[in-house]
Amino acid sequence: MNLAQLYYFRTLAKFEHYGKAAEALYITQPSLSNSIKNLEKEIGVPFFERVGRNVRLTEYGEEFNKHICCALDEIDKAVEIMKAYNSGLSGRIRIGTVISIQRNYLPRLLSSFKGAFGDDVVFDIYQGTTSECLKGLADGKFDVVFCGKMDRFDDIEFVPQFSQNVVLAVNSYNELADREMVSLNDLKGITLTSYRSQSYAHTIFEGFFQRYGLDVKQGFNDEISAATLVSSDRNIAAIILETLDDLSLENLVNIPIEELQEPFHIIYLGYNKKSFHSHLVEEFIKFTQKHIKFPAGVVPLEECYINDSDL
Repeated sequence: MNLAQLYYFRTLAKFEHYGKAAEALYITQPSLSNSIKNLEKEIGVPFFERVGRNVRLTEYGEEFNKHICCALDEIDKAVEIMKAYNSGLSGRIRIGTVISIQRNYLPRLLSSFKGAFGDDVVFDIYQGTTSECLKGLADGKFDVVFCGKMDRFDDIEFVPQFSQNVVLAVNSYNELADREMVSLNDLKGITLTSYRSQSYAHTIFEGFFQRYGLDVKQGFNDEISAATLVSSDRNIAAIILETLDDLSLENLVNIPIEELQEPFHIIYLGYNKKSFHSHLVEEFIKFTQKHIKFPAGVVPLEECYINDSDL
């Protein structure tokens, strides 16, 4: 038995026709037939049975096919990985990211990377929550992620990139709009909204909402939605991460919160320490670490409130 016979077997199982399978394999039909007969003889069981002009897998063939397909898929994957590693700085990088950095930080980073290493790089960007990003990374769906940190993912290396402050976003006609800073105690009795309970940010904020006795309605998934909501209603205030530095809305005002000064929340680069990375991905990881905007050793304020077991 050799590797070619296994590929022949898989192809015939797919097409269920000797002529079509031989054509796909660029061999003659007799060569394919002889190879399958020799394989069946060596293993000692019939893998195919004739149904008119076609063939179909026997019970033995069905079982053999499940294992062979998995094995050959892994071989194909290994070959592709080696080709990608040897291809230089070209190829594809799969990135999972939270929405809050897609308007400013991430586009600038990716543009800088292409400027330094050329345009033969394709970025596949997938948006999700921190939990979704980290699960996708652990499952091999992503090469790297940009999101918050969850300690239960032991195989993931977290490299802090930059911090995000917390602000109160209000309409320019709101009674608080002229304040240079507000206290959380000032917000009692005000109609407040923040992130939906499914988001990582809500888990962070929930701790100080409870500590300061704030009645906060859950109303949005991301900062852009919050900005739209607040700019259309002068009576609503939103507690959000300050990520909209490039979003120009005439009637939107962001006010610092006294108890929640920077650094509050950190965006991390995450990658799997135990996974094989192509040369391209390795260079990207090194490149991002040269663009870190967060001082080493600083503990973010969010860790005073968040409990990872609740995520």
